[in-house]
Amino acid sequence: MVSFVVSPMKLVSLGVMLIGTILSVSSEELVGVWLGLELNLYGFLVIMNPDGHYSPEPCVKYFVVQSTGSILMLVGFVSLMEQHVVSGLVMSTAGTVLKSGVFPLHSWVPSIIKNSSWLASGLMLTWQKVAPLVFLSMILPSKSLWVVIVSMAGIGAVGGLNQNSVRVMSAYSSFVHTSWMLLGLTWSSVVFVGYFAVYSLSVGLFFYGCSLMNKMSMGSQLSSAASGMGLLMLMGMPPFLGFLAKVLVFLMSGSPVIVACIMGSVISLKFYIDFFYSMVMKSLVDKNKVEVKAIWSLVICMNIMGGALILVSFI
Repeated sequence: MVSFVVSPMKLVSLGVMLIGTILSVSSEELVGVWLGLELNLYGFLVIMNPDGHYSPEPCVKYFVVQSTGSILMLVGFVSLMEQHVVSGLVMSTAGTVLKSGVFPLHSWVPSIIKNSSWLASGLMLTWQKVAPLVFLSMILPSKSLWVVIVSMAGIGAVGGLNQNSVRVMSAYSSFVHTSWMLLGLTWSSVVFVGYFAVYSLSVGLFFYGCSLMNKMSMGSQLSSAASGMGLLMLMGMPPFLGFLAKVLVFLMSGSPVIVACIMGSVISLKFYIDFFYSMVMKSLVDKNKVEVKAIWSLVICMNIMGGALILVSFI
């Protein structure tokens, strides 16, 4: 059994982080967007290292990167208020791109993810992207956004090929999924929310299974099932929800940029499959094969039922 202890500080910090993102996304004023991002940053910094057990290096790096992005955004917002449109848009875009960790200011993401905790890494790859990506889709022209999408798909696919670290591999994988989310966001916010929910669930299950493998034996059925299901969903293999999420973006998108996203996903299958066989499949070889089969049957049934519910909601 694994015991979970949640301190009041973590709960408060998590609440501040959630409120900050909601405020930033829902605000109609530039000041509200900036304030929400700052609240989100301060809440997340506590979650990165609440007890001081982890190395302070990723926390310091993340603070420097996000603070630089906040300064650029603030200067850009002030310039926009003073009617300096061109310089304001340039500074605001640069700050948003840096905070969201997308091309061309993406290189900080793998290095910080590599040394962070599983919880911090998972949140950094999912929830922390919401507000910057939404704002970026609003201020960036369509052609520039397409360049970002194509670049993220290519960098994520190629960069993750020879990675040995699970966290670094997940960081490059997030680049590919970010390209899908940005493409979905340009056409429909509903599709973006659906893809983001599936991606967040996939990362959460995958990282949860990996964290259990650090605490238990490699033969644990629970850790194997969680990480295996999360990985298959990240791969986008049918009948898992990750495949359906990509199909929804494909059906809604009318842009040729979708070809780059598909190619990025196909190339990234290589390191997904390598990791799946090296880590998950080996841990499934144990004596309780009946119990393992039951777990995986339940996993597949849950994905099929979830996919059916999503399809019904869009009909």
